[in-house]
Amino acid sequence: MVALAHRPQGFGLIAWVQNTLETIRATRARYAAFSRAYAELNQMGDDELAEYGLHRSDLVDMAWRQVDARG
Repeated sequence: MVALAHRPQGFGLIAWVQNTLETIRATRARYAAFSRAYAELNQMGDDELAEYGLHRSDLVDMAWRQVDARG
């Protein structure tokens, strides 16, 4: 019988579950950052958006760009 302690890291079910959970956490954090950025942009009025040359349809792309820029 092979002990789990002797297995290389990064292989097996435990590593897969850990990687999957980390991916889920990172995805949820990224979406939460998007939601905050979108809510902030969505508070701007149409006139204020127009001053910046933006339309409401641009807000989703702008929010994702803000999330990506923060890294």
